[in-house]
Amino acid sequence: MLALTGCFGNAGTDLNSVAEVALTENNESDKLEAVDTATGELSVLDVKKKYGSDTDQAMMPMYNVAKDERFTFQFKSRFDDLMASEVVTVHTDIKALPKSQVLTSTFFKNMTQTDTVEISPLGSVLDSSDTLDGFGGWGNAPIYYIRINYDLDAPEPSKLEKPIIIPFTIKSEIPVPTLRYEINEKGEFKLLWNPVEGAESYRIYRDSKFGDLLAIENLPVSGPEEAYAGGIPSLLEEVKATEFFYDSSEDRTDPDYISFQNAGVYGEYYVTAIRGGKESNFSNVVSTYPLSSRIPADWEGNITYEAYSDISQLPTTTEVTFIDGSVKSRNLIYDTSRTNLEDYRPTIYVGVEGTALKGYVYVQNVTAADLDQLNEQQRRAKPSTGYVEPKNDTEYIPDPNVPTVIEEGDSDAQQGGEPENITESQKENTKKRVEDGDKGKVQVPEIVKEVPVNADSAVEEIVALSMIDTVQEVSLEAFPEAQNFETLSDMVLKVMYQNPLVLGVEGFQYDYKTLTLHIKYNDSAASIKKKQKEIIDEAKKVVASVITAEMSAEDKSKAIYEYLNENTKYDDAALEDAKANGYRTVDSKFDDSFTTYGILVKKVGVCASYASVYKLLGDLAGLESVVVTGDMGGVPHAWNKVKLNNGWVHVDSTNNETNSGVPYLLFNSSDDTAQTLNYSLNNEFWVDAEIPEFAAVDDSMEYYKANGLEVKSVQEFGSKLEEKVKAGETYIVLRLAGKVDEEALATETGKALSSLSDEQYENAQLASLSNYILVYY
Repeated sequence: MLALTGCFGNAGTDLNSVAEVALTENNESDKLEAVDTATGELSVLDVKKKYGSDTDQAMMPMYNVAKDERFTFQFKSRFDDLMASEVVTVHTDIKALPKSQVLTSTFFKNMTQTDTVEISPLGSVLDSSDTLDGFGGWGNAPIYYIRINYDLDAPEPSKLEKPIIIPFTIKSEIPVPTLRYEINEKGEFKLLWNPVEGAESYRIYRDSKFGDLLAIENLPVSGPEEAYAGGIPSLLEEVKATEFFYDSSEDRTDPDYISFQNAGVYGEYYVTAIRGGKESNFSNVVSTYPLSSRIPADWEGNITYEAYSDISQLPTTTEVTFIDGSVKSRNLIYDTSRTNLEDYRPTIYVGVEGTALKGYVYVQNVTAADLDQLNEQQRRAKPSTGYVEPKNDTEYIPDPNVPTVIEEGDSDAQQGGEPENITESQKENTKKRVEDGDKGKVQVPEIVKEVPVNADSAVEEIVALSMIDTVQEVSLEAFPEAQNFETLSDMVLKVMYQNPLVLGVEGFQYDYKTLTLHIKYNDSAASIKKKQKEIIDEAKKVVASVITAEMSAEDKSKAIYEYLNENTKYDDAALEDAKANGYRTVDSKFDDSFTTYGILVKKVGVCASYASVYKLLGDLAGLESVVVTGDMGGVPHAWNKVKLNNGWVHVDSTNNETNSGVPYLLFNSSDDTAQTLNYSLNNEFWVDAEIPEFAAVDDSMEYYKANGLEVKSVQEFGSKLEEKVKAGETYIVLRLAGKVDEEALATETGKALSSLSDEQYENAQLASLSNYILVYY
């Protein structure tokens, strides 16, 4: 896994120069030896040679082909002992696995020409009775992938270790919307798409697999992964706006009471654009199946209308059912701002964290001091989350005017019309474009001599170098394999998250015509480079102060975590600003709080900054780690995975004791434990196919288990709490494995604290964050 971080320190070396040592340990000299000393440039070809990809076979995508296009592939070898369908196949998913293969007519040109494979549509996919001209040809799928299993240029049949994947799209009469989803801070599932110029309306389609209407299931694959074999999409609604969601508060007489949400959310969604009586092809799919454990459905533990004698009886958590039928514990958030103490039974409004679910309870005996105490308990046990992902303005499906074979000089239309054999033309065009692209140069910023680039491929390294150097336009001419939405998006986000010196990236967009990646920054190049220098200077000081030569990986991880706990704090104002903007944008005054600069230099920031700093310090200390993204309790979040002796584990340096009130929350946890603590990992931190490499399966070093702070029952909680009280501890945190019984928990806490003085007992507080129970006095 050496290439995952690209940086390992030498424990026996002066850590003031640890970055230089890390470069040596990872053959950084090999990376930099081809740099032109006069210009500081590196050729694209030299980078490809370093990764052994300079001889890779690839072909540029073929966009906007005819609905009945026949593809012909000329090989230099004959396939006398193979069927044509073993040589070339067509799929609807970029992984091109067998389940996504579509039915085609695939033959050798004739019995004497077994070196030429011809492939044409035999049955259209993703048909719908509601789409215009929906039947015939390849169908309405947003994108297809040709898989070539054998070397095109080998004189004898030679199966490729890595098949060539060539995306192609069917020409749509009008542009196709790019569909995305959002699960906002209230847990509401929403569809959003980019506007199509001149569109009069948009049609929303839904496809649901058998059983959806009876019981929502978290199925393992989506439509593209099984060649859209699940069914025929039906028209759900036609709208003029560019977003759609099921409002759980519609037609409700009581605005303070919501007991269910996301009603009707299930299946897979598509959008088409309508203009001048014509309908576009289907957009990319948004499937709820992989999201179903993140989309809340109803309030299983609804406490609305309940009456309590005093605030000590108020529950801190509740049960929420999600659309896959799973039930999870979520924190309750009490709002005392509208509580009128003059009422006979004062009302306290309550909401469920990460959902739109809300209601209210009545408390018989409550004072202003009680309300202050309740607010303090909630402040003590409050998770810190929130990050803003850069905006990806790339069209999932290129505009209909993008030529199938993009020759140099092409503008808005294909010059000279389509060639007779588009595959041969694209093969030759690809060869020429790659040769031209290989001659390109990339500037190597001085700063990477201090901290190496984290990359696993030539294209990742070139994009990383360019982003660190604040380059705004990056040619991908030399990388045909990256010229599609799926690969491009994965690669760019991976580069951003895993390279802590990439600062200020606000968004990016790929131009399919010019083969150029455009990057937008929220700060000037001079300012970013100044910050990078400050980051490196401070990082070296920190590593030198907390890392020692004899430390194990476990020791290094804990030392970095404890440094961040003791020397930094969470930027609540930045979080509130991001929350107000739906975690899509943030006011410029908070930009630093979302980058490495915030936590490391200014000592204040949000989770994105914490995760990035942990990654950087780990790189310099020789600790193998990655930044991961997802959500915690329904709110966008970033944290880390680190590789220890027992494999990969989770580390959340944001939710330390200083910020959340819970020491070592998630520290050294497995994937299963993370899930029980309301952490959900998404796939936007890495290239999708490689994410399984980071599976965290061993929980033996999880902090609360390893230190005897996890209890299996409420009774065991009482015993352990009493033991801690008798030992003189005044701030005690235990983790309860399993369901929290609020009433029994309060009873056991009272018993365990019975030995305290009257004053201590009166001042004792009980709070919780997920399954972490806090007792302090």
